[in-house]
Amino acid sequence: MDCRAAAPVAFLRQTSRWHLVARDAYNGILLWKRAFSPWFPHLVNWGSAPSQLQRRLVAVGDRIYVTLGLHAPLSAVDAATGQTLNLYEQTRGTEEVLYHKGILLLVVRSVTDERVAELDKWAQLEKTKQSPLYARETAQPFLDRFRGIENKASKTVLALNPGTGRVLWKKAGTDVAGLRSVTLCAIGERVLYQKGKDVVCLDLRTGQQLWSEASAALRVVCDDCVICAGGKTVTALSVETGKTLWTQPASLTDIRDAFVAGGSLWLGGFKPCEGKRSPAWGPYFATQRDLATGKMLMHVEPENPGHHHRCWRNKATDRYILGGRRGVEFIDLQTGDVLWHSWVRGVCKYGVMPCNGLLYAPPHACGCYIAAKLTGFYALASEVDPGFSAKPDQGHLEHGPAYSEESRIRQSGATDQDWPTYRHDAARSGSARYPVPVTLSRRWQADIGGKLTSPTVANGRVFVASVEEHRICAIDADSGRSMWDFTAGARVDSPPTVYANRAIFGCRDGHVYSLRASDGALAWRLRAARADRRIPACGQLESASPIPGSVLVEDGTAYFAAGRSSYLDGGIDLYRLQAETGKTLSKTPIYSPDPETGRQPDQYGPCYMPGALEDILTSDGQYVYLRDMVFDKQGSRQTTGKPHLFTLTGFLDDAWPHRSYWIFGTRCSISTGCSGRDKDLISARLLVSDESAIYGYGRARLHWSNALQDGAYRLFAVKQGEATEAWEKAVAIQVRAMVLADKVLFVAGPQESDEKQGALLMAISASDGTELAQYRLDSSPVFDGMAAAYGRLYVSMNDGSLLCLGKE
Repeated sequence: MDCRAAAPVAFLRQTSRWHLVARDAYNGILLWKRAFSPWFPHLVNWGSAPSQLQRRLVAVGDRIYVTLGLHAPLSAVDAATGQTLNLYEQTRGTEEVLYHKGILLLVVRSVTDERVAELDKWAQLEKTKQSPLYARETAQPFLDRFRGIENKASKTVLALNPGTGRVLWKKAGTDVAGLRSVTLCAIGERVLYQKGKDVVCLDLRTGQQLWSEASAALRVVCDDCVICAGGKTVTALSVETGKTLWTQPASLTDIRDAFVAGGSLWLGGFKPCEGKRSPAWGPYFATQRDLATGKMLMHVEPENPGHHHRCWRNKATDRYILGGRRGVEFIDLQTGDVLWHSWVRGVCKYGVMPCNGLLYAPPHACGCYIAAKLTGFYALASEVDPGFSAKPDQGHLEHGPAYSEESRIRQSGATDQDWPTYRHDAARSGSARYPVPVTLSRRWQADIGGKLTSPTVANGRVFVASVEEHRICAIDADSGRSMWDFTAGARVDSPPTVYANRAIFGCRDGHVYSLRASDGALAWRLRAARADRRIPACGQLESASPIPGSVLVEDGTAYFAAGRSSYLDGGIDLYRLQAETGKTLSKTPIYSPDPETGRQPDQYGPCYMPGALEDILTSDGQYVYLRDMVFDKQGSRQTTGKPHLFTLTGFLDDAWPHRSYWIFGTRCSISTGCSGRDKDLISARLLVSDESAIYGYGRARLHWSNALQDGAYRLFAVKQGEATEAWEKAVAIQVRAMVLADKVLFVAGPQESDEKQGALLMAISASDGTELAQYRLDSSPVFDGMAAAYGRLYVSMNDGSLLCLGKE
């Protein structure tokens, strides 16, 4: 179960759309989701949201208890359907929820007229074009005022019967004056919280105060004691009486964590970091203490790889502390050994969740280690299936009916008019030499259905995949008539590469397919996945080692990468196949951990680490590239390459989160890929190129940490070998597809980032950025969904159709 904001991440100024989402815990399948009002204004600086936001959602059996808005009362929701079962009207303003022994324990902040008015004011400011909330300096006074008004509102603590909604008891006024957030807790028949310097204990059933004791910050409670810790001391109080059981020196500069695990108390914190205001920049360390005496039993001090601790509290199990310094660090509570996993991390303010024998890693927008870290929502297991080896096997090649001597590959005389592979060529230039006229009209439109990939065009046919339906479709390029369909074993995420009379593509089922382009008959199929092991992904089954649809083919050799991450399931394999027969020529394992110990290699920078992620391969004719990783044409790893096109989050990522860009260069510049720190990089959301220039669509300027201060989007051109822009042009659309056809740049997308406003296709002069023509489209193109061939534009649309535009 998770709550999230779901507005387009590429445009943070748009109003956020919050949803309560339910997924199956073991396969990730979406069960239901429902919209609700925001929990907090979204135009605030990172880390500015209150920590108690994470306490607004509790799942118990077949019920979910959640607040469906910042000022909303608590609701009981059916976990199976998402339907509201009960609305506890008397709890309006609830901001913390605990469920203990059949009782709901709540912290409720009074909803004053001033709070309501200030929230409305923020809502208006978020819609203002030149809002003061966009810059940190001008936003801070508004944030300070917002916080001040929130903190002025009084709090109450109350106990509620979840079945009847009856209030069992309530504490207000001086009983909770100075109540500290995230201190409400319960154990047995006791309820505890901290107000000011006092730890207060109440009877669970009646709310009667049992004791109150001045102490340091309340950290954690267990069966026998209440642990309080401050800057200098750690104290244990009796749960029964509140009397001090023991006090010991803290030996920690800044205590952040307190866990009771394995019968011991574990405290975690930071040492000072010279030149930094926040202790979170200092080294993290943990201490084990005897619960009965407070005596220190163990001191664990992991290495400090630089940078700061993540913006969430660490978590613990009976065996490990799950640290969040760089990603997820497993600190063994028996030995003190530390296993670093910097390639996976959690979401801001919450982190990761160990549960059900799995580690759940929610989606996030961190830029550090962006070339190696996972993106998306993952459930990770502690070990692979029994007998599954990290060593690649020899693959499994099958022959189909088109694998006969007379059907072997025949060179078909490909011309400059074709667009035979993803983004036209091995360099993924997105550029065709053959011109497309500026004056266009609709030649045909074919309804294919489903979510489409971009098209490839060759041999008089247009090839496109319907991703979720596993279908490769061949359409007559002149008439739009369907020629054939082929159904693969899983999703196909990008179009096939047409090589002579074959259509070759990878599939998320871990196979590579070769079809006869004329009729779709299977020539051969190779299982390149290390094992025939499937996992749930995006609501379907796919291989643990998936393969991108678009295969790189050069000089009769097909190249592709099989695998998801160099840290998962044995890593990634870079394959070389004989395109004609499917015979494996070589296989280069890309496995980042130590093959003997499984440990992550040393982190040689605070923002960059060794590692690789899946993507479509590129080539400049001399080298083959997996993002910024370089190989020679025989598949051997190289240390240096040439400037080439690559992306930080993958060619197929259409989300455009902050700090994710397409780059023309040799490697990303620290965490962002482009922040002005590496002057040799050209970056944008989309890039195309020819021999003379590189053309892009991106921000006029990029802010290191605040995307709200990024410049406006615009088109631009940079001459090859030069750093300064030849021209730039603002356009009234969000460019989602772009191709260069001879001297004309065609761009298409929705107007003002809003599909409801309609979509446009624009023709722009590549020489000076002059607008040459403009056409209205019935639907927006899919991301990077255009191809130029035979003097026409072929556009894959979001409505599931394939559009052909050509000369009138």
